[in-house]
Amino acid sequence: MAQRSQTRAVLHVNPGGYGFAQPLSAEETRGVFIPPGYLRGALDGDELEVVYWESEKGLEGRIEQIIKRKRKRVVGLLTRAGNKAWVLEVEDPRLIWPVKCVGGPGDGQPGMIVVGLIVEYPDGPNPELTVRVERTVGKPGALETEIQKILIEQQIDDVFTDAAHNEAKSVPTTVLDHELEQRADLRGLPFMTIDPPDARDFDDAVCVELLGENTQVADYRLHVAIADVSHYVREGTGIDAEARERCFSAYLPDRAIPMLPHQLSSHMCSLVPKQDRLAMVVSMRVSAAGETSEWVVRASIIHSRRRMTYAEVATALDGADNLGKKARSRVFALRECADRLRRARLRRGAIELDLPEAKVVLEEDDRTRILDVVKSRSTKSMTRAYNLVEELMIAANEGVGELAVEHNLPVVFRVHDKPNVEKLENLTAAAFALGTKADPEKLQKPRGAQKFLSQLEGQSFAPALNMLMLRAMSQAQYAIGNVGHFALASKAYVHFTSPIRRYPDLISHRVMKAWVAKQGGDCGPDPVPRMPKPSESEDLAVRCSDREREIVAAERATQSLFAAVFMLDRIGDRFEGAITGLSQNGVFVQIDAPFVDGMIKVSDLEKERGEPYYRDETGVRLVGERSGKTLTIGDRVTVEVVDASVPRRQIDLVLISPM
Repeated sequence: MAQRSQTRAVLHVNPGGYGFAQPLSAEETRGVFIPPGYLRGALDGDELEVVYWESEKGLEGRIEQIIKRKRKRVVGLLTRAGNKAWVLEVEDPRLIWPVKCVGGPGDGQPGMIVVGLIVEYPDGPNPELTVRVERTVGKPGALETEIQKILIEQQIDDVFTDAAHNEAKSVPTTVLDHELEQRADLRGLPFMTIDPPDARDFDDAVCVELLGENTQVADYRLHVAIADVSHYVREGTGIDAEARERCFSAYLPDRAIPMLPHQLSSHMCSLVPKQDRLAMVVSMRVSAAGETSEWVVRASIIHSRRRMTYAEVATALDGADNLGKKARSRVFALRECADRLRRARLRRGAIELDLPEAKVVLEEDDRTRILDVVKSRSTKSMTRAYNLVEELMIAANEGVGELAVEHNLPVVFRVHDKPNVEKLENLTAAAFALGTKADPEKLQKPRGAQKFLSQLEGQSFAPALNMLMLRAMSQAQYAIGNVGHFALASKAYVHFTSPIRRYPDLISHRVMKAWVAKQGGDCGPDPVPRMPKPSESEDLAVRCSDREREIVAAERATQSLFAAVFMLDRIGDRFEGAITGLSQNGVFVQIDAPFVDGMIKVSDLEKERGEPYYRDETGVRLVGERSGKTLTIGDRVTVEVVDASVPRRQIDLVLISPM
């Protein structure tokens, strides 16, 4: 009999009626397969006690106990079942249990999408969910209804509590004299912000000082200023309770749902130009080789000289004289410093995956009107502008990480472990089938993965193998145990640079302030935040990792939703694209323009071509059983849009011809 172990885990339900329990312990990274019929009424996201053992297919187990229910509400279509009963028809495929209503339709409108509060969870031989209808969301298929469904499913609230609102209103609208106590006065430094044109919160500002005459060999002193959110968001307050519940801001195509009330995120915690603002500043020396040293963290006051957009910076880097002499020279100094850091990072083996993201373009005066879906960084110049800021933020986060390790501080690290060995072997087989080589042993080291990805440049299958590499890598998460960051090739990495939109950064600010105070440094006025216990940081790390997955799921779902809505008027149109992935049920195609993803159902392909198709052992080819014709990852194809399902957030395609 196989040896059995027990662990706490989070359940992920498959629509097929089975699940995978992901252990919460960092010691076990593999999911535990829960066979069909053994879910015992558990829901997706529930925290479980699981008994598991090794089987031929990996880890297999059973649910010993449901410890904590995550889902409190469900969303569905309110319909009548018989003369008196009411039910919710739920579209979430992870919710595999029937949902019945008690108390009739309540405030819900029949035939509309409603919210049901769970009053009884599935149990017994015929498990079902019992809910009480709370309110009507809207008409099925309407864009706003579908957005609200996603937000409710992922427990994202777009309304702040009264306590948080009232506290935010009491925050001063200018920096007060007593707030300057125990702060470094850095208003003489030429800080500036670089953000998208529609940004409302400017949480970071940057500047560099050249420590010598020769720009090629002299060191730089880099200063990264981050809004001092911890000064305004204190432990035990209503704002902090709300921020801890949300953990992150959510960015949807048509709106941002902030972690903090707008009075903070868009005003006193925003490093707006030409005004004094409180900040936590990370300073460091950057050598000509891009090595950093002499890290200093200080509570400070700054005065940003100018707000710039990425487009303005990109244009200046291309040689245009659009900023004025002083601003332009500062931008080029920042770019030189960022280039040093990037070269050093790449020498360490940092990985840069080439995975362009989609951006939904909306009508300025009507945010429900979708104009296009495009690549988010359309030009190399824009990529360089974004990368400039990214490199400086990475350096600041690494600097704080180095200090945290050196002084054993209870920060929440951003960790990214080594890739999954089994998935690397699959990647190696796929690469070989596509005509390139990969060594799974070398891929377990950042430099080996970097070299493999660099040899893909220019290949048609490069995007697909970049995606397979991403899936092979462990998921980045928050933890108090530092294992480094594989993709960045960093020994220690701490999220510190976005406390307006990420709670882990706020934790880091509090820890660093408490430590700086202990060293007798610039820690800001009393009361200085207390140093948290390691157990407190560990609990918050688990909470933040869990919440991050929900926020990311909501952002991806709304992106797919807007893409489906945009393609409704393009049913019957033909487009060019590339095959990016294969599954048992479909061929995934990324269309060039508009930049959206769709799927060719294998069943439709078989019907159209008159023969069965199977996925070969490499996983990169779909093969016709009789003809031997193949569809391979990376192939260029012409497709036709046959359906765009708003509720399913999916675009269905048929294959017209390979290119």
